[in-house]
Parts: sequence; structure tokens; C-alpha cells
Amino acid sequence: MIPRKPRATSRRRTHRLAAAAIALASIAALAACSSSNSSTSAASSSASPSPTSTTTASCSAGATKLTFWGWPAGYDLAVNEFNKTHPKICVELENAGASTDEYTKLSDAIKAGSGTPDIATIEYFELPSFEVTNSLVDLSKYGIDSAKADEAPIAWSQVSQGSHVYAMPVDLGPTALFYNSKVFSANGLSVPTTWAQFASEADQLHAKDSSAAITNFDPESPQDVLALMQQFGAFPFTYSGGSKLGINFTGSSEMAFAKYWQDLISKKEATTDADFSPAQWAAFDSGKVASRISPAWGPVGMQLSIKKTIGDWVTAPLPQKKAGAEASGDWGGSTLAVVKGTKHAKLAEEFVKWFGGSADSWKILSGPVAGAFPAYEPLLNSSSFQATKLKITGSTTPNKVFAAAAQNVQAAEWPPIMTAALTQWTSTFAGVTKGTETLQQAFTTYQSQLVKYAKSQGFKVTTSNG
Repeated sequence: MIPRKPRATSRRRTHRLAAAAIALASIAALAACSSSNSSTSAASSSASPSPTSTTTASCSAGATKLTFWGWPAGYDLAVNEFNKTHPKICVELENAGASTDEYTKLSDAIKAGSGTPDIATIEYFELPSFEVTNSLVDLSKYGIDSAKADEAPIAWSQVSQGSHVYAMPVDLGPTALFYNSKVFSANGLSVPTTWAQFASEADQLHAKDSSAAITNFDPESPQDVLALMQQFGAFPFTYSGGSKLGINFTGSSEMAFAKYWQDLISKKEATTDADFSPAQWAAFDSGKVASRISPAWGPVGMQLSIKKTIGDWVTAPLPQKKAGAEASGDWGGSTLAVVKGTKHAKLAEEFVKWFGGSADSWKILSGPVAGAFPAYEPLLNSSSFQATKLKITGSTTPNKVFAAAAQNVQAAEWPPIMTAALTQWTSTFAGVTKGTETLQQAFTTYQSQLVKYAKSQGFKVTTSNG
């Protein structure tokens, strides 16, 4: 996802566990995390949600109305375009909150049996939580498969199970190394191709300037940590449906990952500022932090938050665990799902397919307001898109690197307890930021917490310890 979404402004936002049943048992609410920069109001689990704002374009008389919950910037512009060009359908966009806030309200409405939208924005990591409760329409019944050929394989694989398709992909967040070319040059740093070399370059930079760090690593931001674990070959979850769930934060690969980053943190060669915080942007802009592990949507938002180093940033593939590999991780990305209970599933399918899989929609979604990074391959693989230049990247072309990274992401097996997992993460990993615990210790604690929770929901859990 890109920082146009409210949830991306700070890791310390309020979270609340969705109150939907998870197939075998109902989800119990977890403690909320405090936020210094943003907050959300907790919706009552016993009442249907009401939207926080509504956008309705001018529609033709007699058009069938569809309600669409979505929060990203630019979505209103795409909805308006659809309504103008599809006079028999009138899509009404409602902002019911971003990410976890929306999922809470959607789960509450499903549980209450009223107040659900026809269509909802759902990030890839959250889809299994709604699939397992049979809350989404199988769009394969309505011809969604005709869009498959135009979608990046990594995106399609995360919205489908066998012949069933539960959402339409929209954007992606493949990761790459975004580095300050002037800082690298001034300190004699090479662009690293392996993580071992990345650590060596970090040592060299810190030896020259003890206040400088090679990058920022936010322990309390789960989605970017999980994207890096995915790229490192240490993704901690395995899930393919049903009641069996793998949770592995203490295996050899996972602990090697934790040790790698803890070593950089302990040596002060990686900072731990909150992602998207003023402190992080200031460190990047001052040259004290030389690179960013960035999702594809990152540069567009970053250039709005820095001034001094505009034009200095260059994109390179992520360093690899093994030389010669080309792995990337995916940080963010959204889909549009049709919610079960709608009376207009076929029309909703027509809208979501247009939204995520048409050139007309992507002219808007990839524009300056939305800035989304496409899963739509006709745009993703086009020479014009890959040649796009940004103020922050000067004469270089970041989309070319990110587009290649999108082809080298393995689909993550997201568990159907991600709302709970994200809610618990911040408090468990806060000690790593404070320096009162190591990342290895946080991984161990977190695994214990999550295993206990998953078992309480009736899942059969396997771990690295059996």
C-alpha cells in the first residue's frame, strides 16, 4: 500500500480486533495499541457500522446502486469515471475507515446480518480471514477469470483458491532498495547485492560516521518486517485452508533473520524510527540514513516528505540471501471483494473487474492523486510506465526495478488470524525499539502468544518446535 492511507502515517495507531467468527470459533478482542499520531474510534461489536464519509457521483436515473467501502486516495475519481461510463450501475463510495478499522466494521456488519456493503477494499493479507468465514462471493461464477491473463501472477495467486476467486487484485507492493546515491558515493559504498555485503557496507559507513546508519528497520511495523522475512526465505506462516495453521518464528531461517537485523540495530547501523514518521523522513533527508527498504509505492509518498535530497535517490534490487538470487517481498497491496449477501453480485463483479483490470481505471489509479503500483500487467510491463521518472529519483527510472521485483515475489500464505496478529504485534515488539529486548526474544514471545491464540480459536497449530 502507499502512505495515502491513514494507517500508514504511524505504526502507533489504534488497532482493534475484528469481531467476526473465524470458522471454528469467534474471535476474542485483543488489547488495543495506543497511537500518538492517529486514532480510530472503536465500533460497537453489537451494532452495524456507519460510514465516516460518503462520495456519490452523478448517476443515471434508474441505475442499480452498489455500495463500495474503500479508503485509498484516488478511488473516488475512479468510481466517478465508472459511473459516467456505465450508466446502468451507480457505485456509491463510502469511507468506513482504513484497513483494520474497516475490517472491524465489516466483520461486525457480517455478524449482525445487516449493514454490509456490496463491495469492500480488502488487503491481500486479510483475505483469508474473510474467506474462512465464507463471507465473500466466489467471483469465478460471474466471469472474473477473463481478467486473469492481465494480472500479475503474484496478485492472482493471492485472490484465488483452486478454481475459486474471491477478489479482484488492484495494486501491489514489491520491495527494492532505495538508496541515497550521494551518500553512497561520498562514503565509498557499493550498492550491495547480498545481505552479507549490505552488512559490510553498513560497517564501513558507520566507521566513517558514527551517527550514520545504512537503513531504518521499524520493529513495530509488521507488514514491512514480514515482507523482508518473505524475501529472506523466512516467512513465518503456512496456511492452505481449513483448520491447520503453521506459525514459525523460531525456526533456523527466522532466527537467522532476527539475528541479522538485531546485529545492525545493536551496532546502531540501522535506526528504529517509526515508518512514515517525521523522525524517519528527517533522517533520510539529512543523509544520516543512507537507504530505505521501500515498497513500490514508497517513492511517490516519500518525495512529499523530504526536501534536501530530492533527486538523489536511486532504486536497486534488494540484496539477496544468496548471490545470484532475485527474490523480492511484497509489502502491501489491495483487492476489491464482493461481500456475500449482496443482491447484485454480477454487477459488482463487473465493477471490480473494471476497477482493477482496465486501462481506463489505471489511468486514474496510477496517476498523481492515487499513485498506486499496478498488478495490471498491460501497464506494469509497459515501456512508458517503466520509464516514468519522479522528482525524488532524478533521471533514474524506479518503476523498471520495481516491475522486475513484482515478477520475483512468491505468494505469501497469509493465516486467517491476521487482524489478531497485527493487533498483538506492536506491543510485543515495542521492546526492540526501546532496546529492552532483542528481536530474537520478541520472535519467541510472539510465537507463543500467537500459537496460544490460534489454538483458542480451534486451529491445529504446528511450529518449528513441533
